[in-house]
Amino acid sequence: MSRTAESTIKGFLYQFQKTIKSILESSYDDTVTVEGIVEDVDVVHLDGSTTAIQCKYHESVEAFSTSLIYKPMLQMAENYAANPTADISYKLFLHVQNQDISSRSVTENELDAALGSANAKLQPIINRIPTGFNKADFLTKLTLEFGESIDDLSLSIKTLLSEIEINNSDVENILYPNSINHIARLSCGDTPESRQINRLDFERFLSTSNSTAISKWTLALNTKKQLLTSKRKQLSQYLSQNSRERCFYLSKDQLVDFSDGVVVFISNFLAKYHTKALHLKTPIFVLDCDFEELSDIQYRLYVKGIKACTGYIGSKFEVQDLFREPIKKNARSLVNEREFQIRMLSYDEQPDAVNYRKCEDLFFVCKNKPTEIDCVDIETSEIGVPNFSELEYVLSIRNEYE
Repeated sequence: MSRTAESTIKGFLYQFQKTIKSILESSYDDTVTVEGIVEDVDVVHLDGSTTAIQCKYHESVEAFSTSLIYKPMLQMAENYAANPTADISYKLFLHVQNQDISSRSVTENELDAALGSANAKLQPIINRIPTGFNKADFLTKLTLEFGESIDDLSLSIKTLLSEIEINNSDVENILYPNSINHIARLSCGDTPESRQINRLDFERFLSTSNSTAISKWTLALNTKKQLLTSKRKQLSQYLSQNSRERCFYLSKDQLVDFSDGVVVFISNFLAKYHTKALHLKTPIFVLDCDFEELSDIQYRLYVKGIKACTGYIGSKFEVQDLFREPIKKNARSLVNEREFQIRMLSYDEQPDAVNYRKCEDLFFVCKNKPTEIDCVDIETSEIGVPNFSELEYVLSIRNEYE
């Protein structure tokens, strides 16, 4: 991962963490909007007032300079100028190195410096702010807060999470990563209403969370190995059972090595979990690819001695053929004595076929779980790892992922 990409992800994680802390410290009557109408986090209070928070994380900056807050301060000034009578308090939450945790007002000189900036990227915002807006009143509503580091902020959140009354709660492996993942998902909502949450709903969500959330956001935390190991232990209870029908939904967008690694992954999975006579249920692999890609993967598997049933008879698809049981020869233990070892489906071509028959375990390895897939009464797991190496580690196919 490039330094720029890592910095961007940390910036989002910092914002998500500040959002979580705002929720956990809010009143049960408050409404929090992730990626709010006004700022990164909007907290609407019972009396109708709003606290609008913008977060900036400058881990590599050694000392504060006013230029760091020019853009967010101007954006807040623009919002104030458009809504001068609204009951909005603005909070600029900022982290830089060597800066003690504190808060202070912004001076008129600092605001004037931002309004007079020659930075070309700031000119569109400056031009939208009326020259005669009430700077003094705006500054009474604006607070600059110097916050803790991303690691210290996470510790603060874990302390708050530990105070929620949830039986047998595991803050480190369940509550904290699920909090991050939940806020990240909310931030992608299309409308402000879809991005709203309150403290009660947040605590209810956490009370029903019983597995480790694995996504690009949680894997960016410094507890990555711990989270992967926790997920591995959780899944082992299902994978250790011989007679369960398992279905995998694998996305090309999620797995960076999809084309090169999918055949090897399927082969390794079969070697681990579908080699004995006791392994009665044929695994299903649902791929978000077209017919041509499916056929290519089917042939590559054939070359490795693995036969896949795709449900296609010529160019026509028959769902009953996909789910027929393989003819078995008289053999004591070898899975290759079966007519085929796996079922394989193109989700792009046949999205409804996955719902034809319910499996026991459904594993989603994708950025966005398809809402059309029926998950009722199925043990589902979302494994948002970026490559097959980590996927095989979580599934206990290999002992290391690096």
